[in-house]
Amino acid sequence: MTKTTSQWTKGLMAAAFGCIALISFSGCATNAIPAEKPQKIDVSKAQHPNVLIILSDDLGWSDIGCYGSEISTPNIDSLAKGGLRFTQFYNSARCCPSRAALLTGLNPHQAGVPDMGTPLNNRCVTLAEALKPAGYHTYMVGKWHLGENPRDSPTARGFEEFYGMPGGFNTYWKEDPYYTRLPADHAKRVYKPGDFYSTNVFGDYALDFMNQGQKSGGPWMMYLAFNAAHFPLGAPEDAIEKYESMYRTKGWDAIRAERLARQKALGLVPADLKLTPRSVVPKNFINVQTGWADKDNPAWDSLPENRRADLARRMAVYAAAIDIMDRNIGRVVAHLKETGQWNNTLIFFLSDNGACAEWDPYGFDQLDSPKNILHTGDALKAVGGPNSYISYGSGWANASNTPWRLYKHYTQEGGIRTPMIVHWPAGLKTKSGSTTDQPGYITDFMPTVLKACGASYPKEYKGSDILPMEGESLLPTFTGAKLPPRTLCVEHEGNRMVREQNWKLVALANKPWELYDLSKDPSEMNDLAARDPKRVQTMGDAWEAWAERCNVVPKSSPQIAGKPIDIRCDVTTQSSDGVILAQGGDQRGYALYLKAGKPVFAVREAGKLYAVTAANAAPKGKFSVEAHLEASGAMTLSVNGAAPVRGTAPGVIAAQPQDGLSIGEDAQSSVGDYTGPNSLKGKVENVKVTTGK
Repeated sequence: MTKTTSQWTKGLMAAAFGCIALISFSGCATNAIPAEKPQKIDVSKAQHPNVLIILSDDLGWSDIGCYGSEISTPNIDSLAKGGLRFTQFYNSARCCPSRAALLTGLNPHQAGVPDMGTPLNNRCVTLAEALKPAGYHTYMVGKWHLGENPRDSPTARGFEEFYGMPGGFNTYWKEDPYYTRLPADHAKRVYKPGDFYSTNVFGDYALDFMNQGQKSGGPWMMYLAFNAAHFPLGAPEDAIEKYESMYRTKGWDAIRAERLARQKALGLVPADLKLTPRSVVPKNFINVQTGWADKDNPAWDSLPENRRADLARRMAVYAAAIDIMDRNIGRVVAHLKETGQWNNTLIFFLSDNGACAEWDPYGFDQLDSPKNILHTGDALKAVGGPNSYISYGSGWANASNTPWRLYKHYTQEGGIRTPMIVHWPAGLKTKSGSTTDQPGYITDFMPTVLKACGASYPKEYKGSDILPMEGESLLPTFTGAKLPPRTLCVEHEGNRMVREQNWKLVALANKPWELYDLSKDPSEMNDLAARDPKRVQTMGDAWEAWAERCNVVPKSSPQIAGKPIDIRCDVTTQSSDGVILAQGGDQRGYALYLKAGKPVFAVREAGKLYAVTAANAAPKGKFSVEAHLEASGAMTLSVNGAAPVRGTAPGVIAAQPQDGLSIGEDAQSSVGDYTGPNSLKGKVENVKVTTGK
């Protein structure tokens, strides 16, 4: 049913005053309702829009006011009130994979980012690279996290200007050495000691780059990727004080109940949806040391007073970080309005994953460590300041993801369902403040933005073949029309899900599938797997096919751990560079490839590369290659039966690589001294990899 303006107002009043008044709705959040009958957006006749993609970091589904939060986010709420909210939009469960999917339109594994720490490969293009041929100026501010090597930087992947963090996250408070201006010789702001706070600085550079874009006379795209509200949490004291006493008084159980009530009032969830039990804290490498592995989050009232005070302070810092992010979004919005760019700027807002539970209910005070400090007395006021390093823990993350189960890392709704807002006065034809329950996925940004901007997706870029886009354009939803049915799949760290219409199959790593009917059970409480094994099999098969196609699971590969290896193949190519075959990645494995025309045999063990290179360039046309790794570590490489060149590795490859055998490319992380996939133009035939001889 249609959500009316009066319902919107009452819902926000509930958020503002902490009320729990309910407004009756039937079914799930309603489809977007157009002001008139659905109409096609004709981008060919309109001035191409500016594009602003705002990405928050570790923000839960219910952490902003227009999705039920008590945290003050009036500027984000205003975007929702004048735009379109998605209630079933998905990300890829964690920072790097989501960022890769958003920027490339590919599943993270296809783009070379299955997990953390690997850069984008050359089988993808970024939005910036795809938009530049259409006349767009491209800017980025914030967290990159897709490779720290200069060859993998934002400016190497299509962005003209960048300010932010090439890596993950370290502090809100200290610029050097964590924050970088690229190109390095471009103008950089200078901040007095004590004035630097990353969220405000991101706002400053966003205004600078938008000014630059406007002066260019052409359209621009900016990717504004805040690090709020990622750990180590930090915020100014005046912002923390707004929230601390409230969280201490209420605790996470009351906050969860109040958020769900507001979500019902806003029409985001069914009126009869029950609050889920407190989520379990799945076993991880930290909570096995702290005693919380596979235990439920505790009741707030069961905690001693000093622990409640410590946890309330942590949550207040988290809320303050979001509050300040919203203020800077307000600065950006005000600038667009003042400069006349508001009506034709297409704005998106979303989060990269669900709220972060790392690693147990109490949070941590040192990265990847069981260290937790119970802050009391005067020390409590230092929490969230420049010298603290904290997370807020799984109990508050559970509240941030209300009403869904689990968190970042996992593919239950709490890990992958993100708030998503679209605002575009010149192009959005739905009624202001509408919602849509049509599922979307983070790969949809590439086709949506390219179509809205009149840009084309390339088949080839800088000499490399580019994989086809995986996403679907969301433009039909901008007019209230339906998207075509499709199957959505996600995987991260072995956690996996597949969704077909309202059916969702989901599992933790190394655990059996669970089956849910989201039309009746959106919070995934009633597992139907035992009742419908045929559906489980069919959907599971669909996930397996997707996983193999998208390099999520390795194809059948030789078992090479601890064994000598003999490799033989025939190659036909005119290329001077490219991978003939590879098995493994940047920690261990082997590869045959061409570099500057010469065949190379490489072995990698414990991250170190050992390689032998043929003395001469490979013959043009067809040639044969033989390579051997002996038990002693002796390496040989021969082309067309000629005398071999020799080298030495420490021994055989000690463990079976995670990345499977790829032929004609290195599909995931790179074994050799190249950037994957480094595809070979030509044919590789008669491949034989023999082990143990």
